[in-house]
Amino acid sequence: MTTSISRRTALKIAAGAGAAPFVASEGFAQSYPARPVTCIVPFGAGGSTDVIGRIVCERLSVKLGQSFVIENKAGAGGNVGVAATARATNDGYTIGMTTIANHGINPNLYGDRLPFKPLDDFEFLSLSSSQPNFMCVHPSVPAQTLPEFIAYLKANPGKENFGSSGIGTSIHLSGELFMQLTGTRMTHVPFRSSAGLVQGLITGEVKLSFDNFTSPYPHYKSGALRGFAVTSLKRAAIAPEIPALADTLPGFDITSWNGFVAPKGTPKEICERLSKALQEVLAEPAVVKRFEEMGAESTPSTPDQMRQKSVSEMAKFKQIIDTAQIKLQN
Repeated sequence: MTTSISRRTALKIAAGAGAAPFVASEGFAQSYPARPVTCIVPFGAGGSTDVIGRIVCERLSVKLGQSFVIENKAGAGGNVGVAATARATNDGYTIGMTTIANHGINPNLYGDRLPFKPLDDFEFLSLSSSQPNFMCVHPSVPAQTLPEFIAYLKANPGKENFGSSGIGTSIHLSGELFMQLTGTRMTHVPFRSSAGLVQGLITGEVKLSFDNFTSPYPHYKSGALRGFAVTSLKRAAIAPEIPALADTLPGFDITSWNGFVAPKGTPKEICERLSKALQEVLAEPAVVKRFEEMGAESTPSTPDQMRQKSVSEMAKFKQIIDTAQIKLQN
């Protein structure tokens, strides 16, 4: 038996079928998350990225009603953890953090060896924080101010050294950019960790560093180190007495930043829900205050703003790396 239906009825059925996926996805987004969410942090426990991640995930758990659980996956300058995020199932139940290293510096250092595509393998959610590097010197350095120090280096080319926590870190590249903009010359001494770098600076093994703000700050406060400048465009709220390098070297801007991403293909509605929640959490006064106590600034953003940040950072560091002819050691 053949059943026939009117043209009007057929159109109603078609319209209903077309609307169904939207209703289903909308309901899915509203019910998300229905179980705990894993957040991969690409550095070890206790570091600044980890601390930021835990602060944010603690607030996301409250806001969205499910646990956001940190999973630390360190290695290769953060590449191991960020690659794990890229490879994770894109159902919204694994997200991750990325940093200036992974979406700014490392694409220029690793090239084809980078285990992910920084612009193609992720859904950007929001930037989370930025922290300047702190230009500090050993007290034996004769200069008392930044202009005096630049003049001293020009009068003594190659005499002094500067330390970093490794080749290709933002600390190392801050020193390279400083030399490029001032026309000075120093020897780079890489340490295995920030802790080793700080100790080397305190003992005078190296005379200068551009370490992440929180590491040398207590020693600057105690008088063990002399602080010259921060590497952000503006002064740090926690130390307003310290000038910005950009005051002397216009345009100098290297800040250690981080943010949140999801695997490529994570449903749009879930990404929008996560991005909105992140922006709200990062604007909470208590979160802003906790970041400031670390010498960091809360930097909520739209996904597109985060993507553009990555694009501009990769271009900036490519120029610095190419000019300095920096190569990773095998």
